[in-house]
Amino acid sequence: MEEGSLFREIREIEDTLEYAKHRIEELSKYLDSLKRDIASEIARLIEKTRYTRFNPEALEDFLEEPYLVLPKRMVKGKAIEWYVIVPRFIDFQLGWLERQTRSYNIFILNHYVLWLTEVPEEIKRLFHLEPLPLKVADGLLLVDPEKREEAWKRYKKYLSRREGEGAIRIKRGREFELIAQIIEDGGLPFIPHPVNQEDLREPAVDFTLRDYQEEAWRKFLEYGAIGVFWPFGCGKSMFGLYALAALRGPKLVVVPYRTLKEQWLERIRQHLRWDVRYEVQVETYHAFHKVKDREYTLIIYDEVHHLPANTFIRLATLRTKYRIGLSGSPYREDGRTNYIIALTGYPIGLSWEKFFELGIIRKPLVTVHVVKNPRDKLRKLDALLSDETGKTVIFCDSIELGKRLAKKYGLTFVYGATTRRLEKIREHERVIVSRVGDEGLSLPDIDTIIEVDFLYGSRRQESQRAGRLLHSEKEATNHHIIMTEEELARYGKRLLALYEKGYRVNIVR
Repeated sequence: MEEGSLFREIREIEDTLEYAKHRIEELSKYLDSLKRDIASEIARLIEKTRYTRFNPEALEDFLEEPYLVLPKRMVKGKAIEWYVIVPRFIDFQLGWLERQTRSYNIFILNHYVLWLTEVPEEIKRLFHLEPLPLKVADGLLLVDPEKREEAWKRYKKYLSRREGEGAIRIKRGREFELIAQIIEDGGLPFIPHPVNQEDLREPAVDFTLRDYQEEAWRKFLEYGAIGVFWPFGCGKSMFGLYALAALRGPKLVVVPYRTLKEQWLERIRQHLRWDVRYEVQVETYHAFHKVKDREYTLIIYDEVHHLPANTFIRLATLRTKYRIGLSGSPYREDGRTNYIIALTGYPIGLSWEKFFELGIIRKPLVTVHVVKNPRDKLRKLDALLSDETGKTVIFCDSIELGKRLAKKYGLTFVYGATTRRLEKIREHERVIVSRVGDEGLSLPDIDTIIEVDFLYGSRRQESQRAGRLLHSEKEATNHHIIMTEEELARYGKRLLALYEKGYRVNIVR
């Protein structure tokens, strides 16, 4: 190496070292500044807690009991319903999330929540009511003789006359009402009617039940009538198919929409032997006239939260040996939630958090895009659709708007008048769907849901629409809701259905 080249290289190394030294000094100053900023922020927060009279000595007690419980509804001096108030920074889901403030989640807890989900033992102790040991069977209220007069006084409006020492005749047509009232009072008046061995056969299906499904099957064999209320995507329909295969004789599946009728018929063809398929009839809740004079071994009420409606409740009177109700959203906003259990049977539920922990379902991220006006909603839809969204379902309640969007984007719109709904939803990468796709629709390849129009503040609809993504086999899924500021103010309560299940909700303005 020449002498001049050597000196040039040495100077370059010296310059590099000098530059590195200079950068280290700059970073050191930046870190010192960052430390001062952090210290200043901590001091500000400490000062703020002093202002709000933060008492660190009470923190341990708070961690032991991080909620406030207040009676909501009293009957004869006893609480039968409570508010449970929890700070929002605590990941805590319990019962029905009635409302939120900026700081708190306010849940409603009652007796039938105990049957649907897991409740902490310390909160269970609140339920000091001792329900009467009552059972309902064959038009009779069965009770211990020494409790008969108390039962007569408490439920007299449902009863007609005393019969014998331990039985009271129920008024004609009031049996389900009585069962619903007993459930609200904290009892489960179901008498086990074990499934007759003669009605069973080896189910020829191409799948196996998971542990929690097997446990539910044992409960069905014991009681002969159950309600299954697992989260969306956890195998309620497969459990129903197993029951159809395992029981002999004619069977009926009742569904809310023709879309679900198509899906059930498809799954029956896929998973059941040919000779079993002909035993199964699938009808909508509107088809009472087709089934009212028939008798079945088993009736499955899919999306059973529809059954208590005045229009459909007569389906609960159909002649059947056994019954199963299925729903991922077993709540009603008309005060008839307890009827869902009353009309189906012994309730089988499990907290959503358990299924999240087991990895059976994942918590999707829901993004709520809040815009100024309806025109901006359509601009936001344009922006979302300009991205690569994969298999996408655009929910639109308004038929008029749905047709307009379908024409604008060259997409298919599936609504009440559409034939072959399921086929059309599946065959298109992007499709617009009215509320006929809200419930039960299983699309394993779905990537994205976009809600552009919805049924006001319906929490059940929001829960059901979000549930479509829980059926997805994709690793990453997206759920977008486009709302105007006015819609958020008026109908924002529909989002409570997501918060109460622990979904991650990101509101973007």
